[in-house]
Amino acid sequence: MTRDLLGHLRSEVEPRVDAWEEEGHVPPEALWEVGRRFGLLGMMTPADRGGHPRPWTEIVAVAAALGRVYRPFGFLLTNALIAGYLAEVANELQWNRRGLPLVEGRAASVLALNEPDAGNDLAALATIAEERDGGYRLTGTKTYIPNADQVDFLLVAAREAPDADPSIYAVDPGVRGCDVRRLGPTMALRGVHLCEIELDGCLVAPEDRIGDMRDLWPHLGRSRLLTAGLALGCATEALELALEYTARTRRFGKPLNRQGAVQQNLAEMGIAVETGRIYLDHAAALVDAGERASLQISAAKVYVTDLAMNVTTSATQLMGGWGYLSSGKVERLMREAKLNQIVDGANEIHRTLIARELSDRHSEKGQK
Repeated sequence: MTRDLLGHLRSEVEPRVDAWEEEGHVPPEALWEVGRRFGLLGMMTPADRGGHPRPWTEIVAVAAALGRVYRPFGFLLTNALIAGYLAEVANELQWNRRGLPLVEGRAASVLALNEPDAGNDLAALATIAEERDGGYRLTGTKTYIPNADQVDFLLVAAREAPDADPSIYAVDPGVRGCDVRRLGPTMALRGVHLCEIELDGCLVAPEDRIGDMRDLWPHLGRSRLLTAGLALGCATEALELALEYTARTRRFGKPLNRQGAVQQNLAEMGIAVETGRIYLDHAAALVDAGERASLQISAAKVYVTDLAMNVTTSATQLMGGWGYLSSGKVERLMREAKLNQIVDGANEIHRTLIARELSDRHSEKGQK
């Protein structure tokens, strides 16, 4: 399936990417057509909920295929993740209204978690859900939410009291008290609408309180594998472009890929991509085996997204002026690579989490 997906992306999506980047907009139907055709939207949903679940080793390969061609198509996997979460926690009414349309490609959603003064530190989340008027009144601000102005519903994290654990609420963007506005142009993913959401007493029906935030945590953890997969695809594509360029370009009487310094660089890029692929597959296999694998997931996210930044930078350097041209693909890949180091928890945060878990394990060994 991954090979067929990549072939379709090459023929049907890639020729349109430059126009979408220039226009600052990807037509939603272009996304959902790919999602429906290849069954991507139900990959994390059980069969008894209408999905067709796939192992995580296959899901990260799908992410890599999307990352090779155009990272905004990773939004399909975000919707698959949300559908998987809803399949686990939603009652029948909620599932039929919110979850099943995601799996079938009839609706889109996005997680609205980040806040201006908290980022993705959910311990500092300030949005309040006050129980009144026969439902919940949500007040607060969410920021850096992709495509919030194009989805059918938002999944918003809010607290029912300042010291309460957050809950998740489904919010329809068009309702009174929910103002969604697009932020300015971004460094990469210019076809994505990055938005801010202002909630001012927005009324949410009781049945749209989806559940507790703690049920979303495992899904958020696994979402880092998606980011790593997209980054691996980005790095793989940059390496391929560098190999093609250095094979056809001659300097000082021979192809660039036959010159020592260039060969050293290509070798380092190839080693990075292959080790990243192996480690990401390892982390995904642990998840498939039912392991929590929080350390390995964080390590995969950090390692693969960092190597993607390094590989795309090296590819741009090897390709010289051609690599630097905005009409060339590799400079876009380099810009996209930076995003992967930031989203799903900045790599600095993951390094702290990794160090903490390693230290805790060491302490536990000492106590035995």
